[in-house]
Amino acid sequence: MTRDEILSSVLGERTGYVREKGYGKKPPKKSRMQQANIEASVSSAMEIMRQEMQADMDRKLQEEHEQMAAELQSNMEDELQRKLEEEREHANVEVGKIISLEVGKRMQEQFGVFMTTMQKQGYGTF
Repeated sequence: MTRDEILSSVLGERTGYVREKGYGKKPPKKSRMQQANIEASVSSAMEIMRQEMQADMDRKLQEEHEQMAAELQSNMEDELQRKLEEEREHANVEVGKIISLEVGKRMQEQFGVFMTTMQKQGYGTF
């Protein structure tokens, strides 16, 4: 007889006895199996929540990124418009100066021509 057969005949079969394994190993208790199931479901729920939170965080970061990009674009357009207005104003001032100088020259030339014409006609010097 084997050791397991002797134990079985002397002690009889008990709840801790595992067929083919003898009395050395006991089947897991229901409470341990339930605990393992609970731990697995809690772990699964935590992983699902982590994934949802990660997806939510990714979505919020994407929204912030898009908003910042839109604000940056708007700020750049405003700055460009402001610089364009400054350049236009500066150009207008420069053109005004050039026109004023040109008008002054032409008036002086015309006045010179007028004076020469007057002298030739005999009105004398002024």
